[in-house]
Amino acid sequence: MFDFALSKKTPSYSILKNLLHLSNDELAAVFTEWNKGDLDSFLIEITSNIFQKRADDAPDQYVVDQILDTAGQKGTGKWTVTAALDFGMPLTV
Repeated sequence: MFDFALSKKTPSYSILKNLLHLSNDELAAVFTEWNKGDLDSFLIEITSNIFQKRADDAPDQYVVDQILDTAGQKGTGKWTVTAALDFGMPLTV
C-alpha cells in the first residue's frame, strides 16, 4: 500500500487527468474510492482532499491547477558540489 501511494500516485494522476480528461471533482472521487479499499492510506486521502480545495482568492479555481510544475534553486547545492570538487572530496547524498 505504501509503495503504491508514493510511486504510483503521480503516474495515475497523469493518466486520469491528461489521457482520460477527468475533472478535479472526478479525480477526487476516484482517489476517495481507492482510499476505501486496499489502497487506504493517508497520502491517498489527502490527495483526494487536495483535488477538492478551491483557491481562497479565486473560488472558481482549484488550488491544484494553480501549482506550477517548476523548481528552482538558491545556489547552495551548486556551492556544495563546487566545494567538494575543489577539495577533491566525494559527495554523497
